[in-house]
Amino acid sequence: MAENKKATGIPEPLKAKYENIAGMIEAFCEEDLDGDYQYLCIHALQKLCRKKDSPMYKGRDNTWAAGIVYAIAQVTELVGNQRDLLRWRPKYEISAAQVAAAFGVSSGAMQGKAKEIREVLNITKQQEEWMTPEWRDNKSRKTFEEFRRYLGIR
Repeated sequence: MAENKKATGIPEPLKAKYENIAGMIEAFCEEDLDGDYQYLCIHALQKLCRKKDSPMYKGRDNTWAAGIVYAIAQVTELVGNQRDLLRWRPKYEISAAQVAAAFGVSSGAMQGKAKEIREVLNITKQQEEWMTPEWRDNKSRKTFEEFRRYLGIR
């Protein structure tokens, strides 16, 4: 995916906050994920900063960074029920505790922020905007989803 870290269109009062959070996300993704997830996280950060009445004016940077990463991890199924045998497995899997620890926040604060982010940006699993190329193009994931629907499993 293309580079998207530039702060184009970010309001001046949020630029320093944006750069700090983007740096945290970039470091985490380089260590534990990849460029596709980094792209999605930075995209979410940009959308949050550009929103009219942006929620980014309040809250600690590391909580925002953790919440963004966790929101994207949830929607791309990097985290989930490990005992679900009918769940498509991405090439990475992370836990809430791993993300929270990496950003130095509590799991509860991170999960609350992730929920807020998903609601503010209207993020769902069905939107291609929030899918990695692997997730979007994976035929086995589509087969799993069809099989789960056939069995009546959500």
